Amino acid sequence: MPDKATLTYIEWILILTAFAAGTVDIISFATLGGVFASAMTGNFALLAYYVAQSDSQAAMGSVVALLGFAVGCAGGVLLRRGRAQEQALSLLLVGEAGLLLFFALYALWTPHMSHAPSDYLQILLLAIAMGLQAVIGQSISLTTIVFTQTLTKLVGTIADSIANGDVSGLKDVKIQSAVVVSYLFGALLSGALIVRKMDAVVVLPFIGVALAFAMHRLSQRKPL
Repeated sequence: MPDKATLTYIEWILILTAFAAGTVDIISFATLGGVFASAMTGNFALLAYYVAQSDSQAAMGSVVALLGFAVGCAGGVLLRRGRAQEQALSLLLVGEAGLLLFFALYALWTPHMSHAPSDYLQILLLAIAMGLQAVIGQSISLTTIVFTQTLTKLVGTIADSIANGDVSGLKDVKIQSAVVVSYLFGALLSGALIVRKMDAVVVLPFIGVALAFAMHRLSQRKPL
């Protein structure tokens, strides 16, 4: 069983990748044609909305995001197969960070045109990265992209603790709350930068995942 220090590093990975997901959703929605690259429930709803509007270009962005996310999930599962958790997490975090770095560099150096092929490539890169992140969350038992599920667990834990008069169950609330707050902070920060037309916002997702990888490496080097 992981020791207390290892769990602390895992919590940091969850918090930092949640921050990355928040930045990704705002960047993709605000700058890439109204698409969510990590929140696939919202993306399905947007796809239906765009189809109802006969907006084929916007609908195509949602389709690209869904396909990219599926590819990322499949790739993540294959990377995880037959490997210890520490090695699998390293590969998944490196893969996600690499995709997000490629996205950031491409976005900074490519002129932006709404619904252009470059937009679809950027959506694809972000969605594949978020698919990998979904597998990361699955590997350590707490999603950092599906916040309906996280919020349900959070409220349920609080309600059970109050009903049972047992505050020991509230220990799980800390990380669940931190993940939600981190996502919201990433979304707020990226939204503020986009409103101020700061192109460097595209680097934020990479920074979040790169820091998560750094924390993971530190946990591996820490003596038992």
